[in-house]
Amino acid sequence: MDWREKFLFSMLNKKHIKSFQKILPAGFVLSEPGDCWAYGYDNSKMHVMPECVLFAESKEQIKNILIYCYNNDIPITTRGRGTGNTGGSVPIENSIVLSLEKMNKIIKVDTENRLAVVQPGVINKVLQDALEVENFFWGPDPSSQEYSTVGGNIANNSAGPRAVKYGTPRDNILGLEFISGTGETHKTGVKTSKGVVGLDLTRLFVGSEGILGVLTEATLKILPLNNSVKTFEITFSSLKSASDMIITLMSQPIIPYKLEFIDEQSVGLINSIKKNHYEENTRAAILLEIDADDDYIDAQSDKLVKIMKQKENIKIKIAENKSEVEELWKARKSLSPALRAIGGYKINEDIAVPISNLTVLLESLSEISKKYDIRIVNFGHAGNGNIHVNLLFDTDEEKNSNHAKKCLEEIFDLVLKLDGTISGEHGIGIIKRKFLEKEIKKSTLKLMSEIKSQFDPKKILNPNKSI
Repeated sequence: MDWREKFLFSMLNKKHIKSFQKILPAGFVLSEPGDCWAYGYDNSKMHVMPECVLFAESKEQIKNILIYCYNNDIPITTRGRGTGNTGGSVPIENSIVLSLEKMNKIIKVDTENRLAVVQPGVINKVLQDALEVENFFWGPDPSSQEYSTVGGNIANNSAGPRAVKYGTPRDNILGLEFISGTGETHKTGVKTSKGVVGLDLTRLFVGSEGILGVLTEATLKILPLNNSVKTFEITFSSLKSASDMIITLMSQPIIPYKLEFIDEQSVGLINSIKKNHYEENTRAAILLEIDADDDYIDAQSDKLVKIMKQKENIKIKIAENKSEVEELWKARKSLSPALRAIGGYKINEDIAVPISNLTVLLESLSEISKKYDIRIVNFGHAGNGNIHVNLLFDTDEEKNSNHAKKCLEEIFDLVLKLDGTISGEHGIGIIKRKFLEKEIKKSTLKLMSEIKSQFDPKKILNPNKSI
């Protein structure tokens, strides 16, 4: 019997709210619709009103909440700041939300051992600012870092431009502490750079989107900041030239700090906001950064410029000062506002392919756009083959039509044919769940479901998500 058949939270609302009020301090339980409304959505724009919202500020409170939910078959969705794009933090009907935004302490920064211990509600940018004081950083830098939490970054394995050199959260976490769906506390990993005792539950938990447990603490791998960064803008008269350059740059011993791609449609959007930023014949652009010690940065820059100049039909601009660096990044960051300014509706996808297949991917996306007469804008983290594909529509009816759905399916089929994945860093959540069988065999999905059952036997943690 499904839990929804066994339990209707709305019918037992008052009883459970009183129990939660005993577990939590005054003001940490919201039950009025007007108070709960904002906690029923994420950046996917999906919305389901939670029956109530709980705030926790300690491990003990989370443990007691989960034990109570387990004993009473209450579904619970954990969230940070709701910046996800796939509905991963949107509750299901007759469910409650557990917010971790008050679990926001940086417990320890240990530069000697290159680690930091943090609670899940710490804002990514707050962490990065605290580390910068010590001349250190944490590798992941999602575009939402001024708002998103470290716990949310871990839940979706969300990275950003720096991932090309410094990896994703999965590559930058030494250990975790979490509480499973039964209320049991688990610790994974070690505080050393080496360790092979037991199964690697840390990497299993990262990217699990809250279906295995509630994160209470993370031990992060941190790295010293390099003294110098060089920023380049490279423009191209053809798409193929740009994708070929990406492959060339990624084959060098100098690993890019950031390597961002912008297609012709994106170029046009940027020019609509920042007049004539790109020349008229620009068909694609790359934003490249390298980082190194002061003693080496100029030599590395000169080497890359020499390599790039061997290619035809390109123009290279090197930022000479901080102001010019900011100007180049403003152009890249103006894309999202430009897309919003267009109005209408969009489908924002987050696919990734091996970089050797980028040319085929980008050329094929252009053909798909023409085939379905749907405007498609592509940009993203080229060094990881991670492209954000934006399908634009005038009306909601167009967005949700069979025509649009066929277009999206063809894109996913193309990505998988090119040995790629349908989600590079945005997760699966609700929105992409129906496409999972395209990428993962039924037998493997069954195995994943069985693994979830070991952590969450009653399937109360973020139900109907991810797998």
